Amino acid sequence: MSVSSFSNFFLNTWIWGMTWGIYHIPINVLVMLFFLKVVGKFKLMPSILMAVFSKIFASVFYTFIIVFFVYVAKFQMTFDTFRPINVLLECICLGIISAIFQVLFFVFLSRFYSIDIRFTTMIVFISNIISALMMYRFLHIA
Repeated sequence: MSVSSFSNFFLNTWIWGMTWGIYHIPINVLVMLFFLKVVGKFKLMPSILMAVFSKIFASVFYTFIIVFFVYVAKFQMTFDTFRPINVLLECICLGIISAIFQVLFFVFLSRFYSIDIRFTTMIVFISNIISALMMYRFLHIA
C-alpha cells in the first residue's frame, strides 16, 4: 500500500466522518456511556467524562493527522476518487479508526488513573462497532 493510497483512505474516511458520519459522534458517546456505566460499573460522572472526552480526543487527533497529510506531507487528493464504495464498510472503517484513537486516549489516561486498559479497549471497540452499525442502519443513502 503506497503512502498516497494510505493518505487517500484516511482523508476519505475523515471527510465521510465529518459529513454523513457525523452521527457517529453522539451515537458512540451514548453507547460508550451505557457500556461504561452498566458493564464497567463506573460512576455516572466519570462515565460521561470518559465517553465525551475520548470522542473529542479521537476527533481532534484524527483532524491533526489529516492536517499533517494535507499541509505537511503536501498530499493532494483527487476529488473524483471520493465516493464510498460501500456505505457499511465506510461506517465500520470510521468506527475502527475512531476506536484506535480513543484507545490512545485511554492509554494516556491510564498513566494518571487506575484504568484497566484491556477492559476499556474492549468497551471502546464494541461501542464503536455498534455505533457504526447503528449509523449504517439509520442512514438512507442510495
